[in-house]
Amino acid sequence: MAKKGYLYDGTLCIACRACQVACKQWNELPAEKTTFFAREGGYQNPPGLTTTTWNLIEFTEKENNGKLEWLFRRRGCNHCTDAACIEACPVEPVKAMTRHPQYGTVYINHDLCIGCGSCAEACSFKTPGVDEKLEKSFKCSACIDRVDNGKVTACVNTCPTGALQFNDRDKLVEKAHNRLKQLKAKGVTAFIYGEKELKGLGMIYILPGELKDYNLPEKPQVSVHLREIERLIKPYRDQGKLTPTVVKTAWASVKKRYNIA
Repeated sequence: MAKKGYLYDGTLCIACRACQVACKQWNELPAEKTTFFAREGGYQNPPGLTTTTWNLIEFTEKENNGKLEWLFRRRGCNHCTDAACIEACPVEPVKAMTRHPQYGTVYINHDLCIGCGSCAEACSFKTPGVDEKLEKSFKCSACIDRVDNGKVTACVNTCPTGALQFNDRDKLVEKAHNRLKQLKAKGVTAFIYGEKELKGLGMIYILPGELKDYNLPEKPQVSVHLREIERLIKPYRDQGKLTPTVVKTAWASVKKRYNIA
C-alpha cells in the first residue's frame, strides 16, 4: 500500500479551526482553558500543541507594504519518513513510537510508552507532548481507526475549503506542484515544504510568503546526539531499570555538555 499523507494549502485555509474541534471530538480530548491573545501577535489559541491538543492552526501576523496580513499554518505531527521520534524512543525490542506498516504514518503504542519524553526532545518540530502523571506521550495518530475503515482523518473530513487533504503521499506531492504553478501564474508568492525534508514529511505544505514567515526549521534533521543518549541509557535498559528519570537525566546531561537549548 502506498504511503499516506496530508496536504495543507495555506492559501485556502480560512483559519476557522474546524479541524481543531474535529480532532478533539473524534479523539475525545478535553477542552483547555485558554485566554484571548494566548500567543503574542495573534489570535492563535491555544498557544501551542499539548497532550490534549494534537492539531492546531497557527496564526502569524506579517506587515506587507504597510498592511497587516495573516498567515495560517496547520500544526501537528508531520509523520516524517526519517522520524527522529522513532529513533529516539528507548523502548525495546518493540518501540512505543512506531510506524504503521501500511500507511507509513507515525503513532504511539500507549501500552508500551513509558512517558520518558525522548520523542519530544528529538522532534525537530517539538510535536509530542508528555503527560507526567500518566507517563505517556501524546500526538496526532493520523486517525488510524478511521483510515482502517475507509474514512479520511477527522480534521480533513471537516475542512470546509479543501485546505486539508488526505491521500496517497505521491499523489499529494503532484497536487502540490500543480497548485504551486497555478498560484505563481496568478502572481502569488508561495512555496512547498515537506517534500524532501527528513526524506519526506507525511505533511506537505503549500504556504504563501516565505519560509522565514513561519515557525518551521529550514533544515530539520535527526539529532546527532542520539547515539550518546543510547549509550547512557543502555546499561539501565539491559538491567530492566529503564525509567523516565533515567532518560530525562541522559538528555539533560547531553544538552548541558553540548550547550543545547
